[in-house]
Amino acid sequence: MIILFIGDIFGVPGRDALFHGLYNIKKREGVDLCIANGENAASNGRGLSGRDACDIMESGVDVITMGNHVWSCREFEEFADRMPVVRPANIGRGRPGKGYLVTEVNGVKVGVCNIEGRAFIDIVGDDIFACADDCIGAMKAEGAAITVVDFHAEATSEKKLVGMYLDGKVTAVLGTHTHVQTADETVLPGGTGYITDAGMTGISKESIIGMAYKGVYEKYALGRKSSFEPVKHGTLEIRGVVIDADETTGKCRSVKRIAETVVPPV
Repeated sequence: MIILFIGDIFGVPGRDALFHGLYNIKKREGVDLCIANGENAASNGRGLSGRDACDIMESGVDVITMGNHVWSCREFEEFADRMPVVRPANIGRGRPGKGYLVTEVNGVKVGVCNIEGRAFIDIVGDDIFACADDCIGAMKAEGAAITVVDFHAEATSEKKLVGMYLDGKVTAVLGTHTHVQTADETVLPGGTGYITDAGMTGISKESIIGMAYKGVYEKYALGRKSSFEPVKHGTLEIRGVVIDADETTGKCRSVKRIAETVVPPV
């Protein structure tokens, strides 16, 4: 089975990149299932609204994962239980939304799980390892032959730690949150596909991970109180990874990075 995982969709440009570029990637790679991180998909780069989720799915995404901005759009709680969206399983205990889901693709059940990191991040969740084990057990109990974990975290060391902890237990551990695609895609010794960060979908080259330079500079270099504004014009890109998963063993055969420039029609 070929699974395409899309890195953090940022704002309107990220959704535009998917609308104009995702179909061609899916066709070229022979994608069976498309998963995308949508926690930055709102127009201001924080959270996910119902309309954003619909736009993403209409572009060809099957499952949406989230992260630390999961509660930034209050509307999220209204639709989280009704749509194929998974939020971090280890934060917001008792709040709406699910930490994993199992979907069927061509007769094969695939589990998708979302876990939040704890190092250097604004929302510190419950124990990562116990939560991951619980979710994996639940997905496999529901018949998932293939399991994918979106680990949304800041520290590269924490991401690699979780990747190695879950090696052999899941098909893939794919890092999100830092928006800069790493060049360490690999299949770990136990057969788990891994990348520290899948990258960002939207305008990356002309921005500071999606935000305009001016506001970020004024805050960090000059100590001024400033608002961060999403960049609206620039080079559209789709970044992520393509996973080739063995439907029988649940192991990952290969991981390939995707970094596509998207040129909308005039």
